[in-house]
Amino acid sequence: MFKRIIEGFRRLRQKPDLEEDAGCYWGMSDREARIRDQSHWCGAMRWNSNRWYEHGDFYLRLTLKYLERYAGVDYLTGLSRLVALEWGCGGGAVVRALCRRFALVYGVDVSKASVAESVRRIKHLGLPNYRGIAFPSGDPASVLNGVTAGSVDFIISVNVFQHFPSKPYTARALKVMGALLRLGGFALLQTRYFDGSRKLQQKDGDYARNVIYMTSFAPGEFLLLLEAAGLELLERTRDIEGDPDCHDYYFVRKVSD
Repeated sequence: MFKRIIEGFRRLRQKPDLEEDAGCYWGMSDREARIRDQSHWCGAMRWNSNRWYEHGDFYLRLTLKYLERYAGVDYLTGLSRLVALEWGCGGGAVVRALCRRFALVYGVDVSKASVAESVRRIKHLGLPNYRGIAFPSGDPASVLNGVTAGSVDFIISVNVFQHFPSKPYTARALKVMGALLRLGGFALLQTRYFDGSRKLQQKDGDYARNVIYMTSFAPGEFLLLLEAAGLELLERTRDIEGDPDCHDYYFVRKVSD
């Protein structure tokens, strides 16, 4: 069904556009249970309340571990004055956890429905320090219209890069993340690493069919994109969830504009 919907959009234009296809796909989270599940909406399929809370708490613990290691204990005590942003906020599981520690948290996503769900969920939990921003899938730089460049202290993006429509799109998104960060700011980014299999080869079409394994990177390949965005690698860790799914975690620091 998802393939027929996307093909319907394609027939309306002369040239296929994977970035637009991605926006159409994730935009259906307001009416498709499977996409709400993939976007981590609380109560959708796999995501009962306990699992939803633990998902966010897991990434908060990981964030705090890296920040303590590379910024120090004193930095952690000052988080209540700092700004965090999640790229690909989905239903808000991670931003909920971040709101417990940071002064202000932004969640950005290509799905208006997911942003609305995250805002509704965080408001329901009584957390006043959250701002959700939806942006057009083909224009990641438009995030800078809602969040001032150089104003963010920490960015997290997990379970997102593997769904990006292409590697050039990844490069553009990373440059926006670099622009958002203050000099010396940190980011925790998760990608799917390429293991040489056909399943994880880069896809160049049929977004709805390939969304789960759309984009993957060799470590050296992703490092070049980080450098181009002014981001310095501090640590890379692999498959830390306990259920290996070809995930690389990069903890980075902004070192140049």
